[in-house]
Amino acid sequence: MEIVEAQHTDFELFFSYLKDQLSENGAGDVPLFQPLPKGQCDVSQELKLRFLQGNEVDQSDAAWRKLWLAKDESGRIKGHIDLRRHGDDSCLHRVLLGMGVHHSCRKQGVGSKLIEVVSQFCTTSQTIDWIDLCVLSDNLPALNLYLKNGFVVIGEVTDQYRIDGESISETMMAKPIHQIHKSQAVT
Repeated sequence: MEIVEAQHTDFELFFSYLKDQLSENGAGDVPLFQPLPKGQCDVSQELKLRFLQGNEVDQSDAAWRKLWLAKDESGRIKGHIDLRRHGDDSCLHRVLLGMGVHHSCRKQGVGSKLIEVVSQFCTTSQTIDWIDLCVLSDNLPALNLYLKNGFVVIGEVTDQYRIDGESISETMMAKPIHQIHKSQAVT
């Protein structure tokens, strides 16, 4: 398994992989991992554009997004992880994380390797101090993965979503990259 930064030529394959992955959302024994109704697996044109355009702009741009792919020896995508900016310019020191691993590769360390690559990228950045994410609270495999890889729970929004007639809570997590002391904070 190789983890590489996505190139423009990877995106069509990535969107196909993403559609396949979304088809598993809440299916069978798989917990709901996206705040979407079960069976809704279309990758919208809007989402495709956010990935494509975000890949082409500088990190200071509000549309910035960076994507890494875990590929097997045949070049098939088996996992992904992406970072994107928060919308507010006062949050440039924080990024939002999204990720997924193909069902055939779960519980094999792929998720931890993806997080390691992103953490290393953030460590070399002069501007990123925190990686943030939100995870559906009932998705215990994902919660455990993030906790194991240095994320801490910073809060939970009870009844954040109503999906397929069920109340779904969301847990917010963060991972510090660079320790900032109050004396270093900009005032």
